[in-house]
Amino acid sequence: MKTKNLKLILPLVLVILTVNTYSQKLTKADLSFKQVSGHNLQMNSINKTFADSLQKKLVPKRNISALFLGLGGGIAVPMTKFSETANPTFGLLGRLEFSSTGIFPFVIGGEVNYYSYNSPDEFRTINLLSSYRTKILSFGLNIDYSLSKLFRSSFTMPFISVDVKSNNIKRDFDENKSFEGLALTESKVSIGAGIGFTLFILDFSVKYNYMKDNSFISVTTKTKFPVIRF
Repeated sequence: MKTKNLKLILPLVLVILTVNTYSQKLTKADLSFKQVSGHNLQMNSINKTFADSLQKKLVPKRNISALFLGLGGGIAVPMTKFSETANPTFGLLGRLEFSSTGIFPFVIGGEVNYYSYNSPDEFRTINLLSSYRTKILSFGLNIDYSLSKLFRSSFTMPFISVDVKSNNIKRDFDENKSFEGLALTESKVSIGAGIGFTLFILDFSVKYNYMKDNSFISVTTKTKFPVIRF
């Protein structure tokens, strides 16, 4: 009887030992696979980081710059004391501006303006003048600040504009006439500030230009042409 039981138990023990040995091998194999997989993932991450870093070094960020020529004009409306001797008039505008991704949202330009103001009839009548005209040629530095990040639009780009200009003023009136504070020729510095917007290749702006005794508000438009890109 005992011999018969032993014959039944012995195969069972062998089966248990075999299963246990196979299980241990699977566990070790699974652990090795996870270690290899983790190592591969880590190496892939390191390789990707190195490749990205190498690409940034080999392909540095490049600034795109260009010069634009702007031509246009607009109306100038004399303010305060200037309105006593000058009527609103149309004038000409020329501008060469530098635009670059390196300084965006700033755009820097050199601007030239010319206005020729006729005088009001009342002023000529009181002073017994046959004619009186004020001619102003101005040139200076203009800086625009784009508001495209605040106002996103596919059609327009609003901006703030400021400038500082030197103004050559010449007054034409009858001979043998003189006016206190109104020299035949003089130079003045003006400071302007305003807002505008760009529509494709057209710029529209409204600006207040402060110049002692000759301040005015201008409403201008200009079209831009690319001159050179670098």
